[in-house]
Amino acid sequence: MKKVLYVVGAGLVVGAVAATFYFWNNKRKKASEKACEYKDINDMVTEEKDASSTDGIITQDEPVYEDAKSSAIGSMYSRHEGAANVMSDSVDAIHENIKVSERTNDEIDDISAELDRMMSED
Repeated sequence: MKKVLYVVGAGLVVGAVAATFYFWNNKRKKASEKACEYKDINDMVTEEKDASSTDGIITQDEPVYEDAKSSAIGSMYSRHEGAANVMSDSVDAIHENIKVSERTNDEIDDISAELDRMMSED
């Protein structure tokens, strides 16, 4: 009988804690919804048409951004120019290696031909 009372008492305590937590969360949720003050979609459409909302738009042609734009273009140009020089040097080095490789292949072919000639004499 005592076990049943313990189980029922524990269930009541857990239920009370759960109910308190639920109501506390629900109350906080309602307070946050009131703080947001959701508006009707039709109200939002009329507000967007106000002239005050278009005053804050900054065009791209304003001189505020010209300095940043020109410096960005200049730095990008110099980086690309440097990268192009590096790639050009790399291509020249590869072409130079290919020339050495062809000369080496010619020497190997000459040696191979001599060895074939020596083997045929025996």
